[in-house]
Amino acid sequence: MINAMEDKVIVQVTQVEEKTESGLYIPDSATAMPDQGVVVSVGPGRYAMDGTLMPTGINVGDVVLFNRRAAQKIEIEDEEYLVFLSEHILAIVKDN
Repeated sequence: MINAMEDKVIVQVTQVEEKTESGLYIPDSATAMPDQGVVVSVGPGRYAMDGTLMPTGINVGDVVLFNRRAAQKIEIEDEEYLVFLSEHILAIVKDN
């Protein structure tokens, strides 16, 4: 497995439905929602100027929303992952 460093977050992208119920294909440019994925690794956080550790507030297993353009794509054992700075995660999706 891979471990994130500092305030980095590693996300495995979840598949988005590419086709409507009637069989029409939806292009990537037509989706209004940001991308979604599951966090697989989180670094310990960033250090403030006074040396205090500031954790990210994101946990492994969280489902997050993000803008794919803010990520660095990596591939490990034929699986695609995205690496973000924690500040580029837009939201954490919570079940009610």
